[in-house]
Amino acid sequence: MVSVPDVNDGQVIEITVQSLSENVASLKEKVANKLKLRGKAGILKDDDKSLAHYNVRAGDIQTLSW
Repeated sequence: MVSVPDVNDGQVIEITVQSLSENVASLKEKVANKLKLRGKAGILKDDDKSLAHYNVRAGDIQTLSW
């Protein structure tokens, strides 16, 4: 297990790795898969939907969270 803290709120997620010989790209991918993208419409969870579907406009601020 590898612990990854959120620098903003201190929340920590645990990522399971196969071994310490696993490469950094693999760990980054696992961390990215835990992230959620939020906007005015809530969590943008369906990767196949367009930004327009979620009413994302130019200049809107989206946030990432665990």
